[in-house]
Order: sequence, then C-alpha cells, then structure tokens
Amino acid sequence: MGSLLHAGSRAALFLFASVFCLMIAVSDSYSVDLETVAAGLQQRYASAVTMSGSFQQTYRAPGIEQIESGVFWMKRPGLMRWEYRLPEAKLFVADGREAFLYVPSDRQVTIQSFSASDMRGTPLEFLLGGMDIRKSFVISWENNFRQPTEPTLLIRLTPRSGQSDYEYLVLAIDPKNYELRRITMHEHGGNTSEFRLSNLTANAKIDNKEFQFKPPKGIEVIRLEEAE
Repeated sequence: MGSLLHAGSRAALFLFASVFCLMIAVSDSYSVDLETVAAGLQQRYASAVTMSGSFQQTYRAPGIEQIESGVFWMKRPGLMRWEYRLPEAKLFVADGREAFLYVPSDRQVTIQSFSASDMRGTPLEFLLGGMDIRKSFVISWENNFRQPTEPTLLIRLTPRSGQSDYEYLVLAIDPKNYELRRITMHEHGGNTSEFRLSNLTANAKIDNKEFQFKPPKGIEVIRLEEAE
C-alpha cells in the first residue's frame, strides 16, 4: 500500500494506530537481563500523560519501500495528532471518539470510529504509560537484525492475545535511559512498518485544540462503518 495511512482504507487506519529495518543485535557490552529492560522501559513512560516528537516511518512490502516523516503529539487517554510532512502532507487526528485521515492532495478525509480502547495492546499505548508490557507481551531478545552504528538494546514483543493485527514488535531501546528509538511492527503477511523516533518530550502542555479536526469545505468525506 506504500503507507500505513492512505485514504479509503479501514485497515490502514487501524494498523496506523497499532502503530508508530535494520537494527542491531544486543551488544555484549550491555550486561542486562530482559526483566531489567522491561522494567526500565515501563518506568520510563509510566508517568507520561502527553508525548510529542518527530518520526520517520518506513513501510516495506514485496517490491515496495516508502519513507515518510513528520511530527506527532499524543495525550491520554486516546488523543493523537500525526502530521506527515514529507514527501506528502497528510494529517491523522484522533479526538477520543473518531479518527480523521486528511489527504489534502486528494481533497478527501476518511473518518472512522476510534476511542482509547482501540489503542489497547498497541505500541502507542505504552508510549503513554498505559500498558503493562509483561502482561501484554511475551518478551525475548531480538537477534535477527544488525546495524553496527547504533548502540541499542533490541527486544521482541509477541502479543499474548491471538487477536492482534500484527505478529510481533521489535523495539530498539537506548541502553542508557531506556528511551524508545525505534518500533518495528511485523505484520502477519511479512510486511513491516518501522517508526524511528526522535526528540521525544513527555508531559509537555498540549492544547486539546490540537486534537480537533473539522473537514475543510469542498472536500470529499468518507465515513467508514464498523464491521458487523
């Protein structure tokens, strides 16, 4: 599909929310056990009420690699604003009741029911400290990917529930402060979506107006209904 978010795709909206590669295996220079890493990651984000930062998203599928980037803001319990700036402007806003995907070049907005409960079990939930990682996932070291220039701890999170939209996540974590550097979602079909995160700021004041969206006049509005 070229991107997790494209107009008219119900699956894309939910994969995006499930959401935010080449990575390194765990370096021998960091003698740390999985329990310590999980506890450090949990503690790092436990008190986060808001989160903002920059992202680079890479979507990979057979014959496809698309890279997009932008900035995001999130606020408990289920408010989000993701501004895609390159290579094309797009906007994803979740106001606690609905999610809006606006693609100006298509003069189109797609609207889907979306609440805080739809974030349960997704990477976005623990960025805001709302998830018990050890209860939600089976945690293991990830040893399949290597990138020699970035010293990170690499772990795999496999959902305990069989109802997930993805097979597993790979997290790249700063070994000094347990900050998330990358989240890679591996879909059941083998496609991957990687979010490289930077400039993360927790608990900055964010006006709720950032999470409101009113479709501009003259654009097509597509409202997706819930599946029966």
